Amino acid sequence: MEFKLTIGKMEDLKNMIMEDMAKTENIDIDDIEFEDIFYYSGLKKWNARIKFSKNGKNYRSSMDIMENGMITRYQQREENEFK
Repeated sequence: MEFKLTIGKMEDLKNMIMEDMAKTENIDIDDIEFEDIFYYSGLKKWNARIKFSKNGKNYRSSMDIMENGMITRYQQREENEFK
């Protein structure tokens, strides 16, 4: 049986993203906040926008995640990078 991240499993998806981000960035889960999460039913993929803080700096990231959990795009930038 194949696991699919569908609308009914949104909380599972959020938890998976937060746990992975916390491990990857070496930050506390409480420092991660979802700005937006959207499901494209025609493309069968998720788009998530997240912000987090690390070492006194604020970051924003966005990612595309397929229903099978594969991340197909990840972008991250410092929040005040262009000011």
